[in-house]
Amino acid sequence: MSKRSNHEGSIGKKIIKGKTYYRVQLTIEGKKIEKYSKTRKDAAAILDDLRLEFREHGRLIKEDFTLEKLASMWIDSKKAGWSSKTVEGYWTPMNNHILPELSKKKISFINNPIFLDDFFNQTLMKQGKTAHMVSRCHRSLRNCFEWAVGRNLISTNKCNGGKQGYFPLPKHEKKSKPELTPVEIAQLKEAIANSSQSTLFTLLIGSGMRISEALGLSESDLNMSNNTITIRHQLKYENGIFYLDKTKSRKTRIIQVGKSIMDILLIKLADNESLRGSLADRSIEWNPNVSCNCCSNSSFQMLFLSQAGTPMDYNNIQSRAWKQMIKSSEMSVKLTPHNLRDIYASTALVKGYDVVTVSKHLGHADPSITLKVYAQFIKSPNQREMAEELAEIFTR
Repeated sequence: MSKRSNHEGSIGKKIIKGKTYYRVQLTIEGKKIEKYSKTRKDAAAILDDLRLEFREHGRLIKEDFTLEKLASMWIDSKKAGWSSKTVEGYWTPMNNHILPELSKKKISFINNPIFLDDFFNQTLMKQGKTAHMVSRCHRSLRNCFEWAVGRNLISTNKCNGGKQGYFPLPKHEKKSKPELTPVEIAQLKEAIANSSQSTLFTLLIGSGMRISEALGLSESDLNMSNNTITIRHQLKYENGIFYLDKTKSRKTRIIQVGKSIMDILLIKLADNESLRGSLADRSIEWNPNVSCNCCSNSSFQMLFLSQAGTPMDYNNIQSRAWKQMIKSSEMSVKLTPHNLRDIYASTALVKGYDVVTVSKHLGHADPSITLKVYAQFIKSPNQREMAEELAEIFTR
């Protein structure tokens, strides 16, 4: 066996079950790694890669995992810190679209910009995946590899795609926000008024709240004297259990609403009391409270309740009340419950209200988010005055 100096490694022959293999050995700080190949040329290449890895990163990767094994380790470690919805968001594209193609392949084979470019831009697209789904697949694999780098399981993450990455990604054209005509606005208002969830939908379009925030409201969040609503929670439903969590921005905000909005919420409170009495007459348990782990109170009584006196599930609202409302209306525009928030925001901006005010009301973490999402609606009412004044300054 030809010897090499410390940190340089060695290549030698070894007979295994009657067959000759070339054994690569490299010792770093007392730790030895061994790999085998069928030819000396391949062994030399393996040794070169190991030495390069040590020089660049000061460590050695001891095992070349299959993606199936690495992905399982990655998602298991994330379950402790991520919500089940976040885990599902990352794991679904990995499990449904990536692993069926790459589960048995080694990470050293996959973690190559040329291979990844072909996988995202050719393989997945030819299977009919949308650019949005390809983007989700890329996000999952990139996060998996980044986690592996942080734990010294792989040396580098080559799954960085997009504008600043090693390869491009298919362009995803975002759907434009709905712009309703006055006639369509009137049709929508009539449809909401006739809906089984008219109070909820009116609140959404009249306040710009997220539906999860509206469903997480309690009576204590309403200030009838000032016509304000404190938004501190969002309602979540996971594994058959309702619970309250912090808002998407993780911050509590107080929004001003119109008196007409507060009036319908006052009626809603009265309706809840009537519902409570009706359920008691039928010996049905009154169970409107939802536990909360993000603030001092252990539970809150929800404002929006089902006919059984329990919290309301968003999926049920969408599949029943919302779809039924849209189907029975004369509207030709396809809308989702979240579009009520979009309509509120876009209308405020079209009317000339400043971005900072609208952003704070919506609960965006930064006004730049509002600009990015709703820039098309920002039409300053003072454009003519600005143009004339600046022309006078610079041309006379």
